[in-house]
This record gives sequence, structure tokens and C-alpha cells, in this order.
Amino acid sequence: MLRGTSPLLRLSTRAILKTSSPTPAAKLAKPSTSNGIIGQLRPGRPVVWRTQYSTIPPTQIDKEHEKKVAQQKLEARPEEVSTQSSVRHFLESDPNAKSAKVTDEDVEEVGGDLKKDIQNVVDTIALDQVPRNAYRLGLAGTVPYLLTSLSTVYLSWNLNTPWPTDNQLLNSFMVSNASAKEFLQILEPIQLGYGAIIISFLGAIHWGLELAEKAPAPGRTTFRYAMGVIAPVVAWPTLLLPIEWALTGQFAAFIGLYFADARATTNGWAPGWYSTYRWVLTAIVGGSIVVSLIGRFKVGEEGKALSTQGLQDTMRKSTIGGEPYANWAHKEELEKERLHKEKEKKHKEEEKQKKEEEEQKRKEAEKKLDKKEGQEKTEGQDKKEGQDKKEGQDKKEGQDKKEGQDKKDDGEGDDKKEKKEKQD
Repeated sequence: MLRGTSPLLRLSTRAILKTSSPTPAAKLAKPSTSNGIIGQLRPGRPVVWRTQYSTIPPTQIDKEHEKKVAQQKLEARPEEVSTQSSVRHFLESDPNAKSAKVTDEDVEEVGGDLKKDIQNVVDTIALDQVPRNAYRLGLAGTVPYLLTSLSTVYLSWNLNTPWPTDNQLLNSFMVSNASAKEFLQILEPIQLGYGAIIISFLGAIHWGLELAEKAPAPGRTTFRYAMGVIAPVVAWPTLLLPIEWALTGQFAAFIGLYFADARATTNGWAPGWYSTYRWVLTAIVGGSIVVSLIGRFKVGEEGKALSTQGLQDTMRKSTIGGEPYANWAHKEELEKERLHKEKEKKHKEEEKQKKEEEEQKRKEAEKKLDKKEGQEKTEGQDKKEGQDKKEGQDKKEGQDKKEGQDKKDDGEGDDKKEKKEKQD
């Protein structure tokens, strides 16, 4: 689709244009500067902007030179370094061709290509390649979705607006809330039933395409039959779900079918225009479903959640077993205060416990000291008593020895006296 970008891509200095005959990169001619930049880079010319930017085959790499370059130290070159020295511009010219300039012809060519790109996008959205009958029927098929979506938005607004109002103009096209609620209930099966039919129809298209084939193909046939079966299997159970879940499920089904149709178109199993055709229709249907969901969410008291006032009211509502959100700031302060008190209490308990442990250790130390002093005192007394006893024994032994000596001396004196008397 973006064909206009091809001349710009050819401006890259790394681009190597193929030629009709193989030519070594080093022998390719340098571009001429006589006809402007884009004129030099048109297909069919053997042009290479800078041969040193081209990729060298691995077999021609000089490994010795690579090692030598790897060992060299980087040198500072401030004269070559600037804020733009490492920037690669989208449009570049040959630095050796000083006279190469962008000409008016180049500008006109690029502008023309961009216009073509824009036109391609417009043509894609316009669906010019889609057959007129399919185009009209497809757009007509989106009308029920648009009507039901707009009706859902209108009725939801009607339900959320007090009726009757003070404005006569509003009363002229509004209905009562009871009627709006009844109409909204009538729209539910219509919108869901029509969506299930369309989803089933989109799957059946692949079945019909396969039946039109003359010979089956394994991948194509399996894909088409699977799409024909899966689409209704996914679509119809949504009728049993609540309206919000049902619309969401059908939205997902439409998106999935679009990707399946895009794959079928890419593989050549559907017409070339079918994927673009399906993209436009899916966008319309998906937008309608989203609008319906928004309208449904705004119905009644629960629907006010999408408005600014509704969001504020929701934040003020109490949750089940919870507390109002409006008191969160106060509760936060109380919680901080409670945590601070618990921290202080814990700190005091730790200090008290520490003091008790220190007091207990001190008492144990004093007890051990007293016990040791008692033991030393007892040992001193025992030692003194032993010493006194020993002294008493020594004294007694001295007396006994003295008495014995005295007796001995007396005996010897008597003997000497008797002996002297005998001599006399």
C-alpha cells in the first residue's frame, strides 16, 4: 500500500541495487550527480553509495586485519565528533559527491508518492474493490446494530432523567420511565438474537465457499468447516447470559471472526477484498456494541457509576463488612497512632525486660560473690581452728615432753643419790 516509500528506502547508503550482471562491489561505478539524488537511484542502475558499507562475505574477511584493528586504541578526534556525527538521516547523499542536491523533481516525486499513499488509504476505506451488491448489503446489515445501540443510549438517558421534567421540549420526545424500561427489555432479545444470527452467518460463509470448490484441500477444507461449526456454537449460548456478558461475548466473537477472515484472505481462501470489507463492517458493529454496553452501564442507580458524581458516590458507599471510604484519612491517622503506641509499648517492654535481665544477672553475681565469700570465710575459720588445734597439740606435747624430762631428771637424780649413798 505504501508504494511511495520505495524511493526513500533507496536513499539509504546501505542499499545495494541488484544489476542484471553480477559485478564485484569494489568495481561498481559511483553515482552521477547530474540528475539529482532520486534520479541517480532509479532501478536498473548499478549504483552503490559507499562500498565500505556493504556486507562482506564471511569467506573474504581478513582476520589478521581484524585482530590488528582490535588491538588499536581509539584516538580522540574532536574535529570529527559533533551532535550529528552519529545520526543517520532519512535522506542522505554521497559525501564524496559535493554537487549532489535535492532538486525540485525529487521533491515533486516524493510528494506525489505520499499523495498516492494517502489515496490508497482512502480507497481502502471506500471499499472500491468490493462488489456493489455486497457493499450495500453489508452496510445494510449494520443498520440494526446502529439502531439498537442508539436506542439503548436514548432509553438509558431517559431512565436516568426524572420524568416529567420542567422543560416541555424534553417532555415532547421523552417517554415515562416505566415505558423506557419496558422498551429496553424488548431490545435485549432483538440485539442479542440478531448478533447470534450474524455471527452464525459469518461462519457459514466459509462453508459455502468450500462447497463451491471442485476439490477439497486438507488445510483449507478443515479451516472452513471448522469456522462454519464454531461460529454458531459460540454465538447462540450468549443468549443465556446476562445482557452485559452476552454483548461482551459477541464482541469477542466478531473480533475473532475478523482475524479468521483476514487469515483466509491471506491464504487465498477468500476474495482479495474480503478482509478489508470485513474490517470496516467489524469496526461498525464493534463500535455499536461498545456504545450499547456504555448505555447499559448507565441505566438506573448502578449506571451512575460512570458519571463523575456517580464515581464520587461510589467512593463514599460502604462495602460489605467494610467502612466508608470517606473515613480513610481519619482511619489512617488512627492506625498510625495505634502503630506508634504499639511500638512505644513494645520498646518499653523490651527496656523493662532488659532491666529485669540485668537485675537478675546482678543478683546472681551478688549471690555468687556472697557464696564465694562464705566459702572463703568458712575455709578461714576451719584453717584457724586447725591451726589452733595444732598449736594446742604442740603445746600439750611440749608440756608432756617437759614433764617427761623432769621425771627423767628426777629419776636420774634419785639414782645418783642412791648410788652416792651406797658409796658412802
